[in-house]
Amino acid sequence: MRSTTNSLYVFGAYLILIPGLGLMCCPDTLLELFQLEYDDQLWIARMVGLLTFCIGVLEICIAKYAVAPLYKVTVYLRYFAAAFMAGLWIMNQVGVMILMFALVDFLGATWTLYTLSDSKPG
Repeated sequence: MRSTTNSLYVFGAYLILIPGLGLMCCPDTLLELFQLEYDDQLWIARMVGLLTFCIGVLEICIAKYAVAPLYKVTVYLRYFAAAFMAGLWIMNQVGVMILMFALVDFLGATWTLYTLSDSKPG
């Protein structure tokens, strides 16, 4: 299960550092970098950053304390998040750069899922 926890540590750190702290501290810079539209209501982006930061901390805690029953839950949630972001793009509600975030979620979920199937006794 070590590689499963590694995947959760890495994904948690990503959530904390990029969308988490990025949106809390400098939302306009991050949104412009990823060509995501915004208005002068940056408090909304900061709140999303706060929530993302908290989810990242939870991912790291799940890994640190080896809460195995939640490993698959993190996989399902990340696939759902990726699909939701792709859906927003398909419905023309966000720019194409949102797919980069969707890709990170998809790849992170796939990494964790792969390590879970790899760790089963055979």
